[in-house]
Amino acid sequence: MLDSVFLGAASGLRSQLGVAAVVVRSDRSLPSVVRSSWAKRVFVGGAALELVVDKLPVTPSRLEARGIVARLALGALAAGLSARTRHAGWFPAAAIGASSAAVAAKVGHDVRARLAHHAPDPAVAVVEDVVALTLAAAGSSH
Repeated sequence: MLDSVFLGAASGLRSQLGVAAVVVRSDRSLPSVVRSSWAKRVFVGGAALELVVDKLPVTPSRLEARGIVARLALGALAAGLSARTRHAGWFPAAAIGASSAAVAAKVGHDVRARLAHHAPDPAVAVVEDVVALTLAAAGSSH
């Protein structure tokens, strides 16, 4: 279940990254709709776009209702899909993924706010991207 924690945390930092990491693997146990080439393009494109949009000054806080709900849902989805590839229970994995997303969203927000007092926010955001990408890769590498 550690992959559920990692995928959820990645989603808490960058909402679409956890699902994109799972979908890119194209595991045959995933539903065919998420294994399709268009679905991969949508998920990977969305994750890439989010890496850019996150640095814009007009981007709302991840802790606002719309942002946190998306992170919880996508963290649950990423962990649930990953559990399916391991033939594990979907619901426990989804619950862990959502919980991990919530914690990572809050911690990521707070750490980024603190570090932004000492370094330019875009630089701090890039470091956060690296952490999120590392978590997503670790969570999808089973």
